[in-house]
Amino acid sequence: MSDTHTSVVGPIPGAGGDRREQVEQTIAALNAHDAAGFAATYSPDAIVYTAASPEPVRGRAAIQQDTQQWITAMPDMTIEIEEVAVDGPTAAMRLLFVGTHTGPLVTPSGEVPPTGRRVSVPMAVFNRHDGSGTTEVEHRYLDMMSMAQQLGLV
Repeated sequence: MSDTHTSVVGPIPGAGGDRREQVEQTIAALNAHDAAGFAATYSPDAIVYTAASPEPVRGRAAIQQDTQQWITAMPDMTIEIEEVAVDGPTAAMRLLFVGTHTGPLVTPSGEVPPTGRRVSVPMAVFNRHDGSGTTEVEHRYLDMMSMAQQLGLV
């Protein structure tokens, strides 16, 4: 990546401020538990690769459904932005996912009933915007084993 970095404390000279604002708006929609608003920041045919799913999440509607499932499982969930690095249409983010498991959690191997436990899981997200400013490809990395341990599942 080039010398176009931002951090949680604010822009660094030469940084892509507009792109950081887009990242912040996307996370704000998620933190407001607005699954439709969050999904609207993705292109209609976006692809999201995530450790939480064995198959890519394909398309805005599927992204909205996936997001709503997480909101249902952890209604108090938030994503904290720890660091953002921007290079043109690409953003790399270090985030912290925090929430309390009070609703059913949909997993590839079935639904997990609420445990009442709180999780705090570091994440890394890399995404690329298309010409219209929506995300077209995203890769999400989070430690699912740590989440399962914090939920008391393993």
